[in-house]
Amino acid sequence: MGLLDIHEVNVRFGGLHALTDVTLDVEPGTVTGLIGPNGAGKTTLFNVITGLQPTISGSVSFDGKSIDRMKPHRRARQGMSRTFQRLEAFGSLSARDNVRVAAEMRQSWSGDDFDPAVVADEIMDRVGLTSIADERVAGLPTGTARLIELARALAAKPRLLLLDEPSSGLNEEETDEISALLRELVQDGLAVLLVEHDMPFVMATCSMIHVLDFGRIIAKGTPQEIQNDTNVRAAYLGDGESSRDERPNVAKVTAPGSVDRLVLNEIPALELRGVQAGYGAIEVLHRIDLQLGVGEVLAVLGPNGSGKSTTLKVLSGQIQPMAGEFLVRGRLANGIDPDALARLGICTIPEGRGVFPNLTVLENLRMMTHTGQSIDEITDRAFTQFPRLKERQKQTAGTMSGGEQQMLAMARAMTTDPKILLLDELSMGLAPLIVEELYQSVDHIAKSGTSILIIEQFAHDVLHIAHRAAIMLHGRIEDIGDPRTIASKLAAAYLGTN
Repeated sequence: MGLLDIHEVNVRFGGLHALTDVTLDVEPGTVTGLIGPNGAGKTTLFNVITGLQPTISGSVSFDGKSIDRMKPHRRARQGMSRTFQRLEAFGSLSARDNVRVAAEMRQSWSGDDFDPAVVADEIMDRVGLTSIADERVAGLPTGTARLIELARALAAKPRLLLLDEPSSGLNEEETDEISALLRELVQDGLAVLLVEHDMPFVMATCSMIHVLDFGRIIAKGTPQEIQNDTNVRAAYLGDGESSRDERPNVAKVTAPGSVDRLVLNEIPALELRGVQAGYGAIEVLHRIDLQLGVGEVLAVLGPNGSGKSTTLKVLSGQIQPMAGEFLVRGRLANGIDPDALARLGICTIPEGRGVFPNLTVLENLRMMTHTGQSIDEITDRAFTQFPRLKERQKQTAGTMSGGEQQMLAMARAMTTDPKILLLDELSMGLAPLIVEELYQSVDHIAKSGTSILIIEQFAHDVLHIAHRAAIMLHGRIEDIGDPRTIASKLAAAYLGTN
């Protein structure tokens, strides 16, 4: 048995099977990876382990003993520490005091005889934070704050360390440093379970990796075995080879010294020039240059956490650039509110559906009569494009399947006759057949002349309809060009292969 043993765990959220018969083990002295596409169930499994999420069946054992009935704080006292994807450090305290708080908490319940201040200083030194020990965390870079959060978790003297996206917001040098630190820490017998989307980091750090997809473990093995596993590649990249429909209004040329690109004889529909953007002090996008041509379908691909959704938020006006220029049809759009951008013809379908769940399908569509169209015009168009919605018109939207809700969101969006359509993770959580059906609708919309930018984690279906594709990693556009060319580079981007 491992230090942590999870056996056939099942979790449901209503009718959604979030975890199905998940079995996983973590050995002492190892870094074990838990990876999978966005929405696969990784954070849900972390919540099961720490007692924040009840199960409907299955068991969780720690050091050979069942902890299924233990409260979260009791599990922590057994020797578990956890970090979160979102930074949870005390911003008003110094780096040292953040760590000391955890040491004092451990002393209060353990009864061990030690000086929390000494323990805090020892951990700060081991993690390499002594030079900034007296700095307030709120003023420190994201990478440093991540290390402080790790140091605070170590102050609880865990036997099992659960890390949720520890490299999020870190640059490559900081990521290498935390990888080396984790490999050093496990030499003393610590067990680490790591949830992460940065594949080079995972492959360099973990000795064993489990892969989740749609709530099921689909693979387990060494980094090399996972990189070569056909099920894993299908989960991240999709099946089959990409292809591209030729559009009569697009000419494909090769510029000297550059990748293949598309040249349109018009001003771009959308353009980002040297854009930097993020949240508070955290910079997510680093000098992004991107163009969406008139009548073009552009797919922006990359693993979760690469900056795709932040890019979409800049293009829809939800986030203003820290630096650089955002242009709509050649007009500077920095500072323009989302509603004003919508009146310029930009329509966004966000991740997680864009419908009113407590209203029926027909009521959702009736909300769009504010555009000046009659309900008959709206429903005729919606039901022609999505016949399934006609069958569901009296059904409450929130009770429909995810694919049907996404169809309704697209039907609502098209009532505005958008010039530019922004789609965020259209395929998230949907079955492959539904995704294929949705992308057929996107292709039909594109052929009407609408410019479409699609943010996607899954590549296969979107590459069939895209004129161009871009790979985004660590807040930067790493490559852009013909979908066939980009498809050949996705394994390296998603799975850290050569």
